Amino acid sequence: MKRGAGIRGLSMGMSLAAAIGLAAMTGPARADEAAAKLAADHLYAGTLAEGDTALTAILAMDPQNGEAKIGLATVKFVRAIEKLSQGLYRYGLQQPRNSFMLPVLRLPVPVNPNPEPITYEAFRGLLSDFAADIGATEKLLGEMGPEEFKFPLDLARVRYDINGDGGFDPEESMLGVLTHVTGVGRDRMPADLTFAFDRADAYWLQGYCNVILGVDDFFLAYDWHESFEYTFHLFFPKSDLPFTRALDAAGPDDFTNIADLISFLHVRWPLADAKRMSDSRAAFKKAVTLSRKDWDAIEAETDNDREWLPNPKQTGRFAGFTVTEDRIKAWRAVLDQVDLMLDGKKLVPHWRFRQGFNLAKVFEEPRPFDIVLWVTGPAALPYLQDGPIGTSQDWNGLAEVFEGSFGIYMAWFN
Repeated sequence: MKRGAGIRGLSMGMSLAAAIGLAAMTGPARADEAAAKLAADHLYAGTLAEGDTALTAILAMDPQNGEAKIGLATVKFVRAIEKLSQGLYRYGLQQPRNSFMLPVLRLPVPVNPNPEPITYEAFRGLLSDFAADIGATEKLLGEMGPEEFKFPLDLARVRYDINGDGGFDPEESMLGVLTHVTGVGRDRMPADLTFAFDRADAYWLQGYCNVILGVDDFFLAYDWHESFEYTFHLFFPKSDLPFTRALDAAGPDDFTNIADLISFLHVRWPLADAKRMSDSRAAFKKAVTLSRKDWDAIEAETDNDREWLPNPKQTGRFAGFTVTEDRIKAWRAVLDQVDLMLDGKKLVPHWRFRQGFNLAKVFEEPRPFDIVLWVTGPAALPYLQDGPIGTSQDWNGLAEVFEGSFGIYMAWFN
């Protein structure tokens, strides 16, 4: 660790002592403010491990401290991203242009001039560890009470060490994650990215954790090592895979990227862990429930303090994106539709069949996964049944309320 990092750690340890002393002298309200500041200071300094220790110590003395709990959950969430990013950097992730991306491969990672060779087992290990870390964050958020709190945090100042060198370059910040993952440019974000996160935002973050867990569990439920062997040179070009060694040295272009996408989706994925599919469905179900709780809390708010997700009476801070009553109503309708489909109460349409397929059974009675057979129809056969079927008209009507930006609103509304 660099000398500066050690000094920062010592400084944060002194901050913890000060916070504890302040709590003893001035009572709970001040203690909460001190815990929130302590968490923010660690996030700004990038001393995430020290922040985890310090905030855990505060919660051991005051388990109902909302600021300490949301601060610790935020630290754990950023630590999970840091750990995954360091793994991707270690193996030399490079994001190609005009190609498919798994969600975890959207993280901004600088080029590693001397990466380690990656294997399917190593990459699967990164996904599994990331799921465990996000699961720990989700569990902590689930232990929060209904009490309100305030956690001011400037997202532009939040640092994490992508390459594990103990220092922090300008791009090693949560701002890079926001722009890469959402696709929203810096010009559409407020000049001041300080938000006063509150109880509603804790529901939002917990829901987001469940979305991540649902996606991770899906991929971990299957054995897709052949897809990895044939296509992951696209993401890790210096990997020593047999297919990579045989490729033309000219490198990828748009056509070869399309070929690799076809290869990734063509290979049949055997089922490796059926429980992961059930867990995936449960996580998506929980995300829907938490989104409803989030919007219940947002609509009940009467303040107007640097809102992450505002209600129609509060001030929005993202240029070009507004929250209206119609959009909230449409989003709640989207949640209702997703919930019905995840429960199998509304069937998913398939272009080749009169019947729809039961999405709940896809998760609860999983079979080997083959996207080509899903598109052409045979994979859907075991799940077809009679019943109400969702239609494209239903979804198109809801999406129109968001005026062509439904994808971005979906990522934001969660």
